[in-house]
Amino acid sequence: MDTRKLRHFIALCEHGTFHRAAEVVHLSQSALSRSIQALEQELGAPLFDRVGHRTQLNAVGRSLAERARRLLFEEKQLQRELSLVRSGEFGEVSLGVSPTPASMLLRPCLVALAHERPQLRVNVVMGRTRQLIEELRAEKLDLVVVDATDIANPGDLDIEPLATLPGDFLCRREHPLLALPHASFDDVLRYPIACSAVSEALARRLVAAFGAKAHPSRLITYRCDSYEIQREVVLRSDTVLMSVVAIMRDEIEAGELVPLGVLTGVVTGSYVLVRLAGRSSSPALDRIG
Repeated sequence: MDTRKLRHFIALCEHGTFHRAAEVVHLSQSALSRSIQALEQELGAPLFDRVGHRTQLNAVGRSLAERARRLLFEEKQLQRELSLVRSGEFGEVSLGVSPTPASMLLRPCLVALAHERPQLRVNVVMGRTRQLIEELRAEKLDLVVVDATDIANPGDLDIEPLATLPGDFLCRREHPLLALPHASFDDVLRYPIACSAVSEALARRLVAAFGAKAHPSRLITYRCDSYEIQREVVLRSDTVLMSVVAIMRDEIEAGELVPLGVLTGVVTGSYVLVRLAGRSSSPALDRIG
C-alpha cells in the first residue's frame, strides 16, 4: 500500500472537506479525489459517507484511520532514525525545561556541552509543564524536564524520576520576620510573597496544611518564572520567596537569604525527565543523558 495515499486519507479525515485537505497535501481537489478513490479500490470498500460538502468516516474508514496513523508514525520514525544515524556528533536536540529545574540544571548543562560537544546544536525552550508536554507530544521537543505532579495522561510518555527537593519560605537576612522567635505561616502572610507557577498538587497540599488562605490564588503576590528576578526582589525588599531551597543554595550559604522552616514537609519539588514513548532518541541526546 502506498503511504502517500494514506497521508491523503488522513488529511481528509482531519480536515473534513476535499478543498481543505487538498490545500494541506498540496494537491488539486481532483487529484486528491483520485487518490482517495484509488485507495478505496485497493481496499475494495468505500471509506467515507458523503454528507453535503463534507465527508464522514464510515465503519471501514474508522478502522483504517487508526491503523494508518500508526503506520505513518512508524514511517516517520524510520526516516528519523536513518537521519540520526547519519548525523553522528553533528546532531541537534530540542530541550524543554520548566522554571525550577531550569534555574538549577540549565546553566551547568550548557557549560558542560560547550566544552564536551561544541558542535552539537541545542535548542532550549523554557515554559510551564503542560505547555512543554504538549510540545513534546507534537514532536517539537526531544526531551523535557518538568514538575512530576503536573503531567496529565502520561500513558504515551517515558518518565524517569529525578530527585525530590524540599521547599520553604526564604527572606533576606535583615527581614523583620527573623526578629521573631519562630515565624508562623500567618506571620509570613503580612508580607508580599513571590513564587513561580504552582502545580495543582502543591496547591492542594498548601490548603490541606494551612487552610484556604494558603491557596496560591490568595497566597502569591508576585508570580514570576524568573528566579533571577525573584532573587533581586527578595534581596531588596521585605518580599518573601516560596521556592525549592536548592535554587538559592549559594545565597543561603553566603548568609544573604534565610529559610524560615515554615513549609518543611509541605512544599517539595518533584521533577522528572520525560521523553515520548516509541520515539527514537538521537545519539546526541543519549550522550547528554
